[in-house]
Amino acid sequence: MDPNNAYDHGGSYDSGGGISVAGGFGGAQDAFGGGGGPSYASSSGGGGSAAQKTSFFSSSSQSKYDDLKQMLESSKEVPKLEAMKRIITMVAKGRSAESARELFPAVVKNVVTKNSELKKLVYLYLVRYAEQEPDLALLSIATFQHALKDPNPLIRGSAIRVLSSIRVPMISPIMLIAIKDCANDMSPYVRKTAAHAIPKLYSLDADIREDIVEIIAKLLQDKVSLVLGSAVAAFEEVCPDRIDLIHENYRKLCQVRVKTGTFGFG
Repeated sequence: MDPNNAYDHGGSYDSGGGISVAGGFGGAQDAFGGGGGPSYASSSGGGGSAAQKTSFFSSSSQSKYDDLKQMLESSKEVPKLEAMKRIITMVAKGRSAESARELFPAVVKNVVTKNSELKKLVYLYLVRYAEQEPDLALLSIATFQHALKDPNPLIRGSAIRVLSSIRVPMISPIMLIAIKDCANDMSPYVRKTAAHAIPKLYSLDADIREDIVEIIAKLLQDKVSLVLGSAVAAFEEVCPDRIDLIHENYRKLCQVRVKTGTFGFG
């Protein structure tokens, strides 16, 4: 899979290690397989199915919840990976979200793992829950910053997504620096993710608007339609009054519109 098209909003996420989540956390189907491990398949239908009654997080299955926690705290990678597959499956199906959130402390400890497959699943979970658990997420902020230098663009993109999901005003300077760096990344996917993070940063700290506008101006000069679509969205959210930014790139934006029919969203 091309990492430049991965993890898009409303699209699909492929970890590159045989793990795929279609439609994001609210998607219609989730599948986990490959890597020699067991497979998990699910659909969002069947509100009263037997599968729901056997949820890992149901009140009658506290032992299974404890098992997942123990697996996450294991010294071995295999049980940790197995636990994360199960957790992501449950979250993606939209069930037992509160219980999944309670596993946050155990999950966040694994952000330092060297296993790329496990790390991608951990970041996928953190993107979903970091906003609800900002204090715990802050404890790993140095790890997220380090991940911005990871050789894998999916990890770099996931790191900026997690950082922008931590809704704590005091980290806005850190987010600003991270978004600036990602806006200059070699990967179009990472640059696109940086553009997606801009409105979140602006809603967190509107006082740094001018610094944010500079980043938007940089992204609007990008030559990749994938990035331009997100840059235009950030422009409309933060500084729609700065028509001069569009004027500088008007011809290019029109050409992209003619070639793709969209600005990279479709």
